[in-house]
Amino acid sequence: MGNIINNLLDNLISTAWRMMELPFNLLFIFMVIALVLFNWLGRRWLKKLSNQKRLYINAALILMLLLYVADKKFAFISTEMNALNENVRNVRMKIRTVAFHTPIDLSKFNKEFPKAKLFKRSINEAIQLLTVIQQQPNSVVYIARVDLTHPKIKIEISPQKREKYLTSAFAKKHGAILAINGEAGETPAPNCELGKWSGNWVRNGNPVMMVDTELRPFIGFNKHNVAKYYEEKFVDTEYKDDYYNAIWGRFDILKKNKIIFPRQYRRDFPYARTVMGLDQDGSELLLMVVDGKRPWYSVGLTYEDCAKMLRSFGAYDAMACDQGGSSCMYVEDMGGIINRPADWDGVERPVYSHFGISFR
Repeated sequence: MGNIINNLLDNLISTAWRMMELPFNLLFIFMVIALVLFNWLGRRWLKKLSNQKRLYINAALILMLLLYVADKKFAFISTEMNALNENVRNVRMKIRTVAFHTPIDLSKFNKEFPKAKLFKRSINEAIQLLTVIQQQPNSVVYIARVDLTHPKIKIEISPQKREKYLTSAFAKKHGAILAINGEAGETPAPNCELGKWSGNWVRNGNPVMMVDTELRPFIGFNKHNVAKYYEEKFVDTEYKDDYYNAIWGRFDILKKNKIIFPRQYRRDFPYARTVMGLDQDGSELLLMVVDGKRPWYSVGLTYEDCAKMLRSFGAYDAMACDQGGSSCMYVEDMGGIINRPADWDGVERPVYSHFGISFR
């Protein structure tokens, strides 16, 4: 009996899903037919009600049917768009291949994420872009590997705290070919405070903000782009040449190759993320952006999986940065923002600080 019911439900669901391929006007006709059938089959019961009550019932049914069909139709369109976006993404990722300074040892990655698909694309000889796609649950991840030893690499960081603006605008203004979001503060509001999400912020030897605490990690770059990771418990609010450029994060998630769970959180759940990592000698920078908040496309990654994935690609330390709707990655030669930010199905969120790489 259970199998019969399950088969019946499967067939009904399959039929309903196939109906979503029909134009909306035909779906509306089917709704009218369904309403007529309801009135005919329930005519004995409906005759007992007043004309006004019957009108209310039919109006409510029409509204519910319209909302249901619209919801399913939009979900169907979203699925089609996801498939199209994946095809476009795959084509974009295969445009160019240039030898990168350090090949990836995929054994660790394949062991940690055996069902994931990995795509590689060279931005230039110093920057390589990786795209990781997983299913059940869905996740789409972008990771840029940056060779900090390349002589043409230049670190770009927002020069001052001003009204929030877009990462893409920052990249274009400062000639960054690659950029990610920094910090948006306590809320998405345009003039909110940074509040507890404050840390060390330096651009080209000019401190914008030096308010490090034992809660905030940061990454410092000297004039030669040699980078060093400074974990949460390390506190320094005085400028040094090792912080010629510096940007802060929210939490440690990988310290000395060990995964760290943010102490402020009771549980780890998949979400849209921005993460910055370094290899052990500070010569390679890894910038990660994870799409999230859309189960049919990408639900996101947990902090643990972010740390595992970056570690499998060579990271030794990593910090989680502002996340959710703020998370975005800009790549100039791929047309701008390459991920799908979580705000309003892809609308980029303004933030106070930004981090980028120019190539000169």
